[in-house]
This record gives sequence, C-alpha cells and structure tokens, in this order.
Amino acid sequence: MCIINPFSALRPAPDKVSKVASHSVERYSKEEIKQVLAHNPISFLQVINPVDTTQNTTMHLNNIKGKLQEFVAQKIFIQDDSSCFYIYRQIKNGRHHLGIIGLASVEDYNNSSIKIHEQTLAQREEKLKEYLDVCEFNAEPVCLTYPHNKGLNEIMQAKTKEAPVYDYEIDGISHAVWIVNKPGEIELIQKLFKNIPAIYIADGHHRAASSARLAEMRKSANPKHTGKEAYNFFTAALFADDELTIFSYNRIVKSLNGLTVDAFLNELRKNFRVSLITEKANEPDKNSLFLYLEKNWYNIMLGDLKRQPNDPVNNLDVSILSNYILSPLLGIKDLRHDHRISFIPGIKTADAIEKIVDSGKATAAFCLYPVSFEELILVADSGKEMPPKSTWIEPKLESGLLIYSL
Repeated sequence: MCIINPFSALRPAPDKVSKVASHSVERYSKEEIKQVLAHNPISFLQVINPVDTTQNTTMHLNNIKGKLQEFVAQKIFIQDDSSCFYIYRQIKNGRHHLGIIGLASVEDYNNSSIKIHEQTLAQREEKLKEYLDVCEFNAEPVCLTYPHNKGLNEIMQAKTKEAPVYDYEIDGISHAVWIVNKPGEIELIQKLFKNIPAIYIADGHHRAASSARLAEMRKSANPKHTGKEAYNFFTAALFADDELTIFSYNRIVKSLNGLTVDAFLNELRKNFRVSLITEKANEPDKNSLFLYLEKNWYNIMLGDLKRQPNDPVNNLDVSILSNYILSPLLGIKDLRHDHRISFIPGIKTADAIEKIVDSGKATAAFCLYPVSFEELILVADSGKEMPPKSTWIEPKLESGLLIYSL
C-alpha cells in the first residue's frame, strides 16, 4: 500500500516549455552546457548550473534558488492553482513510455513499501540533501515502477485522447503532458495506488534517499510535525513495468591487470567457453557476455556458473562478470571507486564502444544482456542490492518540467 498524492506544480509557460525543460546536468558534456548557457537564456540549465564564480557551497545553492525565483517573476514559470496529477508521455526511437507524475511518501520509502535495488553513497545523499534544503525544490522526479494495473492504464489512455497542456519535441525526443485536476479522477488514482502492495525505484535511488534525509532533519527541527509538511514527499514519475525499457550498463576497463591478451583469454577459458565473433551482433544473449579486445569481439558463454539458484544477486550476469572476471582476473573489486573501470549505457552502439577502445582510452569492453524487470523485482523483494550501474532505464525524465516546491 503506497500513498501517491497530487501536487501543484511549478512549470514552464506552455509557449516556453521546449526552451525551458532540459536534460539532467549529467547528460551534458561541459562544452554542451556552455553552449546552452550562451545561447538559451531561459533554459533550466541557467537555474541548476548557473555561471557562478563563488566557491562557497551555500552561496552557490542560494544563487540557484534565486535564479528560479527570477524565472517565476519573469513568468517563465507558472504554478497550477490546485493540486493535480500529471500524465506524462515520452516517445524516443519509436518507444512509448506513459506514466503518472505525483508525490511519493518518504514514510513509504523508509518502511520499504517503496523498494530499492541499488546501494547508495552516503556522501552523495548528504550533498543532495543540502541541495534540497537550501534550494527548496524538486526539479527532477524519481522514476518508480509497479506491476501493470488495468485501472491506472485506462485512466492514462483516456487522458491521452484529450488535448495536452504540453506537446513538444527536443533532441528527437517527444514529450507530452496532460493535467488531471478533477477531484473524482484524483481520488481514483490515489485509491488504485493504495491497492498496489509495493512500488519499486527504477531510477533515482540517491534522489529518494536524499529526500528521506531531508525529511528526517526537518522533522527533528519541527516540534509541530504532522506528517503532511512538504518535506515528507518527493516527486515521482510512476510507470508500469511494461512502460519501462531496461538496457544493460556495459563495462569498460583500462588495463588487463598486467596480463597479456593471450594470457587473459586463457584465464577466461578456465571457466567459460570463449569464441571469436565473426558477425557483429547488437547484444549478447542471456547467460553470455561480449568482450571487445584488440579489435576483436568474443562471445563468453557463462554456462553453469549459476550455482546458487536462490540467490537473486549473484545469479545476475552482471554479478558473474564481477565475481569471476573483474575481481579475480583484473583486480577490480570496488566498482564505485576503482579508476580502472567506467560504465557506458546499453543505448550506445557497438561502434561507439569500439571507438573508445580503439582510441586507447580503454583496453577492453564487456557488454551484457539487460537485467529483466523480473530480476529487478526479485532483488528488491529480497532486500538486497545489485552491483553498481547494473541497469540503464528509460525513459529519462526532464529537469524543470514539473517542479515541486518544498
């Protein structure tokens, strides 16, 4: 049972939305950010990544808060008069993603009604908490997922037959938003979510954790705490399991840990069947990996290494890669901090991976079969976590589209 509430969003004026809403900062290169800041004065990047010479963190965050207030004063942003749910649709490369944006409960996160599958870093949680505390807004929702629900799907499909408040395209990605503001429709959506036993974080573990930290801090400082304060909630984009696309998160390594190519391949053959790929495939099959090394692609069959049928984490292909190859052969035990490994989303092509390795920036690349939704659920329900960077999940939500004021 999960509480999902409507909210009164601060959002771009309809005639400005295509220029205001932006991708997450992490999805831009430094050069791309410079280009946007120089040529688009109303991009949300002007708010969240302003040109700022101060080295003081609190002053920097106050500048972000002040910039948003400027955008509101200039009517770049408007605010809805009442609490609403928002139906959001994204179309990218022919893939349709339809979901509901509202508020999720920190209490549900804390009691595991909202379940996690990924470990977070305390340092990053604290940094994001400070951001929320000073800036006082949620600009990018946590992506949550739930088993397909017929009632919620019918509501969303019916709403898309109406005229959207936003319908625009940027960078080849189509975005549309519909407002749900009728009391009866709002109550029905809340009731349907309350009947779902558990909801799962698909993307945004650190954003959810930092909101929980903020709520704990503000609750302790508020003797009149009721549980209804704004800090008890965070923005969430909720998609049914069949509205999400899960891609692999591939690994690129800088060295073979002192092994020659032949020696490394021979070590692999002690546990796996390794064969040269003569015709390039898009991705490996389940229970196999692709290795790109010295301009050759290899197929690594995982075979019968899944010796723990009741262990949902160590049975993952990504875990077998870590446990049998990265750690024992390449000495890479800490995926979060070892500088010898980096990660590349499964949306990148084989040509892009070849380019990175062939340039000398890396020595080898491992490509994985994507984790399934069922595997994600098994891990979350077990109370365990996947290895870092196990999934790349789409849709990726825009920043500054629907803002929740704290």
